[in-house]
Amino acid sequence: MTKELSMQELLDQQDQLLSSIKVGETIAGTITKINNDEVTVGLNIGFDGVIPVSELNLQKNQEVSDVYKVGDEISAVITKVSEKDCTLKLSKLRLDMVTDKKELEQAHSEHKILTVNVVKTIQRGVFAAYKSVEIFIPISQLNTKFVNDTKEYQDANLEVYLIEFNEKANKIVGSHREVLQERLDQERKARKERIQAEREEQRQKAREERAAEKARVKAEKEALVDSLEVGQKRHGKVTNIVSYGAFIDLGGVEGLAHINNLSWKRVESVEDMLQSGQEVDVYVLDVNKETGRIGLALKDINNDPWDLIAKEVNVDDIITGKVVRIIDKGAFVEIKEGVEAYLPISHLKEERVANVSSVVNPGDEITVRVLTFDPYHKRMSVSIKDVNKEPEEDYSEFLNKEEDLGSTIGDLLKGKLDNQ
Repeated sequence: MTKELSMQELLDQQDQLLSSIKVGETIAGTITKINNDEVTVGLNIGFDGVIPVSELNLQKNQEVSDVYKVGDEISAVITKVSEKDCTLKLSKLRLDMVTDKKELEQAHSEHKILTVNVVKTIQRGVFAAYKSVEIFIPISQLNTKFVNDTKEYQDANLEVYLIEFNEKANKIVGSHREVLQERLDQERKARKERIQAEREEQRQKAREERAAEKARVKAEKEALVDSLEVGQKRHGKVTNIVSYGAFIDLGGVEGLAHINNLSWKRVESVEDMLQSGQEVDVYVLDVNKETGRIGLALKDINNDPWDLIAKEVNVDDIITGKVVRIIDKGAFVEIKEGVEAYLPISHLKEERVANVSSVVNPGDEITVRVLTFDPYHKRMSVSIKDVNKEPEEDYSEFLNKEEDLGSTIGDLLKGKLDNQ
């Protein structure tokens, strides 16, 4: 049976636990209550912790409920142990200040620019906040020019370098003036270099004008070619039409749109699609940066009709199409815009066909069965005569019964045929 502790023993245990808690230690718990003045934190040691609002490190105009909710986990520094009511006074602000001061120390050692907000002005300078830590900016470090009144900096965000960091003495000093001076020096240096470059350019301009212009045009073309990527959509202007395609200016360089890449449909003549001087949108097919050759397409390469129809059509499907042209050995049937199937002469009818035009002609709407389908290589063959073809009978059911029946497969097939 567990021995129950007396009231005095419980009080002694409580005193012992309280005495083991040290001010300055970090402790974690869960928020159990929030009001306008403080936040109560449940601690796993059996006591509650209290964080005054002033120790929560809230930003300007923030309410406690804007940042914290009941049930949130929170860590803080112990600032006071109250044995009388068995509570701990805690500070989130002091914990944050430890982290923020480390950031300031690193910024000081690395000579890194920080952004701070002025929270208070006095005659000889301003106090600015970096997160939870205040730094002092003397009036002489506020600007490269003379500052008469520090009040004009109230609530201002300033970029500063830390020119002094002494945590033990709690002395952290920033300089906005150094940041401004550094940028002024950079601007002066850049301006001086620019003036020198301009003067040098003027001295050389007379004898190098033609060479410079040639180099400029070459550089622009190279830059344009470098910017081209396969698959890009570009705007251009037709400059020349030839039998095998059209040359299109993309703004300094020309690319060739081959006749096969003008449309997903068959194009008989380039002039049917384009005219010289016409502005068009094209797709980049190929870029050879060594030779400067650019391949273009007028057709939308991102919507290949063969990729789209591959989701709809399979071998043996019955589909419809339109005859677009005939040849001696067959006909070509448009299944969808940009997708043509080959109809061999041998698949026009069951009987031998001597002349394709005796069965089909351009413009005819026909129903066909898909014989072969290879969307990757953009090939399809179809048949008219197989549209109504009955599927072959499957005799596989007899293949495993030969021994049981005591007869041959031939006998079974003969008997089946005799019954027809």
